[in-house]
Amino acid sequence: MSLFKHWLLLGLCLSLFSQVCQSKQTQLQVMAYNIMQLGKIAGDWDQSNRLSQLNKAIRQLKSLPDIIVFNEVFTDSAADILHQLADLYPYQTPNVGQDCSGSGWHSLSGDCSTSLLVIRGGVMMVSRHPILEQHALVFTASQFGSWDYQSNKGAAYIKIERNGQYFHVLGTHLQAAHDDSENSHPVRMQQLAELRQWTDGFNISRSEPVIVAGDMNVEFGRSSHVEDMLSSCQCNLAYQPGPVMSYSATTNWHTLANAYHFKFSLEYNDTLDYVMTRADYRQPRQAAMMEVVPLKSNQPWYWSYLRGWWPLAAGKEWHDGYYQDISDHYPVVATFHY
Repeated sequence: MSLFKHWLLLGLCLSLFSQVCQSKQTQLQVMAYNIMQLGKIAGDWDQSNRLSQLNKAIRQLKSLPDIIVFNEVFTDSAADILHQLADLYPYQTPNVGQDCSGSGWHSLSGDCSTSLLVIRGGVMMVSRHPILEQHALVFTASQFGSWDYQSNKGAAYIKIERNGQYFHVLGTHLQAAHDDSENSHPVRMQQLAELRQWTDGFNISRSEPVIVAGDMNVEFGRSSHVEDMLSSCQCNLAYQPGPVMSYSATTNWHTLANAYHFKFSLEYNDTLDYVMTRADYRQPRQAAMMEVVPLKSNQPWYWSYLRGWWPLAAGKEWHDGYYQDISDHYPVVATFHY
């Protein structure tokens, strides 16, 4: 064979190798969004009006995530709205802890209560890609006396395939507290330990990525709590906070109303929601920087609770009752490149 043919053959091989490598490179964008759809027993938080704006707001996102982890889907109406996104997200999990029979899941683990006094866990996941497996966990750890003690809070795990690669995504919502976070924090860490042990029980290949997302109720401003979270989860987090964080009373009127009602700072601005990777599984080619998406409706609507004078830091401010905030949380998103 001539030298020219040798070089030609080598060039073709390198070209094919490059194409194969490029075809295996893919990305996955994951969003976590607490939509605060509480049942009527929680009181009037303008649930219906806010929910009516959710579908349109998701459709108007600049970039549609591959997977969205929804938290606080506590009503049938909220679940129905997610089902109406089926043209964009045809693959959807059931609601964690709603049915303790395990119907709709490949498996259900943990402490799922069938008591009439216990509500669903509120975690649902939607995907643009086929779900190969879906499993649910209801946490054993829960803070006695808290609202969460009366819910089947836990996590959902889905396995999907995209571009010939397997991805494993876990959506969860950890222990919440309005006034006693010091007692709640150890419970959250116990829940993360449960989540980690449960995940490892699926014998996922260490060469495949595992992503963990949801409302962790861990304040980013408390560095020691964040360190505990990453240690208990065995997770990596890439996040540089900007002026607007995921729970921002300074930019979100619904968060402000929540702060006023529960008597914490009307200047509260911190991140509670996260999208992370398990550190002991496959890592992305570069850090997947998590971002807060200050999602609002394009159309304002009226909520009587907001109408009046508000004692803000800069002085009293009149509010006419019209606002555009879909939830007290903003969603967070990260794009992973593999």
